[in-house]
Amino acid sequence: MTRSRRLLRAVPAIALIALAIPASASAQATRTWVSGVGDDANPCSRTAPCKTFAGAISKTAAGGEINCLDPGGFGGVTITKSLTIKCHYTEGGVLVSGTNAIVINAAATDKVTLRGLDINGIGTGTQTSLVGIKILSAKVVNIVDNEIYRFQSGISIVPSSPDTKVLVARNHIHDNGTGVLNAPANNAISFTAAVVRDNDIVDNTCGIASASGGFVSGVPNTTDCGTVAPGAVNKTTLIHAYHNGIHFNGVGVFSRGNLSTVEIGYNEITNNDNGLKRPDAGVIRTTSPATNVISGNGPSDGTNSTTPLAKRNAKRAR
Repeated sequence: MTRSRRLLRAVPAIALIALAIPASASAQATRTWVSGVGDDANPCSRTAPCKTFAGAISKTAAGGEINCLDPGGFGGVTITKSLTIKCHYTEGGVLVSGTNAIVINAAATDKVTLRGLDINGIGTGTQTSLVGIKILSAKVVNIVDNEIYRFQSGISIVPSSPDTKVLVARNHIHDNGTGVLNAPANNAISFTAAVVRDNDIVDNTCGIASASGGFVSGVPNTTDCGTVAPGAVNKTTLIHAYHNGIHFNGVGVFSRGNLSTVEIGYNEITNNDNGLKRPDAGVIRTTSPATNVISGNGPSDGTNSTTPLAKRNAKRAR
């Protein structure tokens, strides 16, 4: 066989290889990048970053990570799979108006982490139900080292999937209706549990709020913090709040409903219009001996339950 004939027979194979290259290049990456000067038409690689989180998420594999390459405003996003968004070393801005910033609506087995974000609702207070981070469905959500402000609710844990667990740690949550809200969306859940630790929760209408009866769409006030009493919905809601600074809020800590518990330990709860509030048989549980600084507040309901604090546990508390 002549050299020219061998080359002609190789052409189909070469063509197949060429067709396969774009498919491989378009596969989802485990790490993608966004940049203030990026373009969502890019593959979101380190050298060709995307412009927005929404643009990057479709190009990021489940269990992958989106990072910020340089400072920028990267817009709101809905997360539907296991994912990490981390902008810990540069400005990762999410500035929205008239809409929720980040919505987590993943599978009941998925895990999501948000770290190092500046989430600003720009004070659209006449819009009722705008949320900085809204958790509808996931197994575990970690919210760490963020600033969340000027929303109707900073963080709303309002799941319809069972047994959602949330960690809220080292965030600055301020100037919202409710800082952190934990309430069931319906009776499909078994419970929702949140650990709220080492945060500054300041200048919200309600600082931390738990309600076993669910929530309502509306601007929170110091009477109900945007929640409803147990009725058609009444599921276990639990917040463990440790080592937080809870200051200058309308209500510092709020627990509503007979299946709602907020456990407080090692917090500074000061200078709130109402320190602690627990209508409709809500439980606010403290440690024994007491570990919180509760001072300079207006009227307060006090705690109505205690849990013994063993010396060994006290050493592990920090």
